[in-house]
Amino acid sequence: MSVALPEPSFVSHRPRAVTILAVTDEASDIKSLIFRDKLTAAALPGQFGMVWAPGVDEVPMSLLPSGRDDAVTIAVKKRGKGTAALLGKGVRSLIGVRGPYGRGFTSAGVRKVLMVAGGMGVVPLLALLRSLASAGVQCSFIHGAHTSQELLFRSEIGLLSESTGGTVRIVTDDGSAGAKGLATDETAKVLHPRSFDCIYTCGPEIMMRRVVDLASEARIPAEASLERIFKCGSGICGSCCIGPYLTCRDGPVFTGETLRGLLEFGRSTRDASGSRVTIDTS
Repeated sequence: MSVALPEPSFVSHRPRAVTILAVTDEASDIKSLIFRDKLTAAALPGQFGMVWAPGVDEVPMSLLPSGRDDAVTIAVKKRGKGTAALLGKGVRSLIGVRGPYGRGFTSAGVRKVLMVAGGMGVVPLLALLRSLASAGVQCSFIHGAHTSQELLFRSEIGLLSESTGGTVRIVTDDGSAGAKGLATDETAKVLHPRSFDCIYTCGPEIMMRRVVDLASEARIPAEASLERIFKCGSGICGSCCIGPYLTCRDGPVFTGETLRGLLEFGRSTRDASGSRVTIDTS
C-alpha cells in the first residue's frame, strides 16, 4: 500500500515564522495551537512538522490541517523544555515551523477502515478521518486514553465516524469513560478475517505492536505511525533509526508487514544520546 512521496522542497525545509491565532485547553497539560501556514496546511494525514519555540528548542508535531484558510492545528503535551515553552505561548505569539516531512497514511482503494488511537496518537488519525470521511469511506474508531479528560477531539471524532456509517468505541484505563481497559481489548473484539480493508493505528508503541499483530491474525493490512526522537526531521542526523529505517524519512507511517520484521518495534527505542532503551510496558 506504500506510495512514493516527493522529497521535501528547499522551501519546506526553511523555517517560517507563524503567528498563533487561537489556543484551546484540551486537558490539564495539553493545548491546541492554531496558526496559518500554506505548506503545512497541505500536509498529508500522518505527516509532521518541526515546530520551534524561539530560543528554547524545536520539536516534531503531528499536523492537523483544517482544510480551509491554510489553518493548521498542533496539539501540545508537556514533555520537555520545548513543549513547555510552546504551552506558554498565547494568541499573537510567534513560533517557527518547517515541513511537512515524512510518509503519511495511504488509503487508495479502501472503503471500510478501522482506526485505533491511544492518547496523543489521536491527532494524525483525526487528520486521516477528516480526509476519508470526505471521500465516502466508512470509518470506525477505537478511541483510547488513560482517563476521560485525555480523550482529545472526542466530539468531532464521534460525529465524523458516525456520519460515515462507522462506529466509535471509547475505552479508558480507569473506566472514567466508555469501557474500562485497553484499546487493544476493543480491537480484538471487532476484528475477524477481512472485516476491514485496512487498520490504522497511532499511540503507545506497545499498543501498536498488539494492533499490528491482531491485524495480521485477521489477514487485514495495517499501518502504524511511530514516534521516535527527531532532531533534524529530514533524515540527516539518524537519531530516529529503527532497524534499517529512519522514522522521519521512511516513516513515520510504516506498514504492518514492515514493522513485524523489526525486532525493536514495541520493544525498544533510542534515547537522546542514541543509546537503546527498553520500552516501558507497565
